Amino acid sequence: MSGVTGRDARIAFAKFTTNSWGVAIAVTKGAYFASDGGLTYQPQRVNDEAFGQAFLGAGDFGDVTAPDLTWTGRDRYDDHSYILEACAMGSPAAVTISTSAVGQVTSWSHVFNLAPSIDGLGITAAIDKVLFVDELTSAKIYGFSTAVGDAGVMDKSFKLMGTQATAISSTNTRSTVADSNWPAFSNRVFRKQGTFRMNRQSAGALAAGDAVAAETVTHEFERPQDGPHVFGQAYIYEPADNGFPTVQVKVGYPRMNTVTANSLYASLRDNTSWKADVIFLGTFINSTDKYTEKYEYPSLELDEWSAPLSGANQVKPMATFRAKLAATSPTGMAFVNPFRLTRIMTNSTVAF
Repeated sequence: MSGVTGRDARIAFAKFTTNSWGVAIAVTKGAYFASDGGLTYQPQRVNDEAFGQAFLGAGDFGDVTAPDLTWTGRDRYDDHSYILEACAMGSPAAVTISTSAVGQVTSWSHVFNLAPSIDGLGITAAIDKVLFVDELTSAKIYGFSTAVGDAGVMDKSFKLMGTQATAISSTNTRSTVADSNWPAFSNRVFRKQGTFRMNRQSAGALAAGDAVAAETVTHEFERPQDGPHVFGQAYIYEPADNGFPTVQVKVGYPRMNTVTANSLYASLRDNTSWKADVIFLGTFINSTDKYTEKYEYPSLELDEWSAPLSGANQVKPMATFRAKLAATSPTGMAFVNPFRLTRIMTNSTVAF
């Protein structure tokens, strides 16, 4: 008899009610992550090493180690990951119609802004492993990243900090996970569908002429969280923001040219501020709109620039930018927070 494999396991989640940390809710949204990130129930055993004992005696369990996980999957234009992004960013705008025409599919615009904190936001997750269901009662989504994966597909990773895993939940069973809404496997985001544009923060709105040839563009967003243990319970109290959110944009260029050499070298020397966006366009939803995923950065500071050698005569620059709060909104971007995410898709349901 064969054992359980990853083909048999499924992950689903739901956003929990505001300020209900530690209370499981029934999951409703299916997700396609590559693994459970090593989720396990891990109580900390307390042993006594007092004088007078020849051997260790029976121990007791104290605090439960808080699961700190990274869940990675393919980035898709129209799945449920927009809810996880909204939980991490904290401030989704009201969903609006992007384009609506008689006889055509309506496209909807979802705009996600950064909130000062994400207190009270989080999810319950459940993983059906056939022999049992692992439930993560509560978890904060405290960051996410995108990077180029195999064959140019874009991968997206989410960072979670949670309460504790349990395999005896009465809230989430195999049928609960199975009855969740499961998005299509297709509609993935690819590098070939993306455009990276950048110019000086003081310049005009980004345009086609500002497109930069980039081999890799990695977005990394994280909100540092505390994980306090409190009296009366073994698992952690709801984590809270424990430092300034950080947003890094790492760009890998093909062979060095004037843009990736002189301009960036001068930028590092002169502390030049930039603005940029990354736009992915999928298939058409209707005659006007394509599936869209757009990251905008109104103020980028160049922290690191290097030109490592890789093979004969190949000099491929690498740049690390840090997104900051803009003093004023630059031309073409009517906001000042470090970044904003916009999705255009067929889903009209607000993230929360």
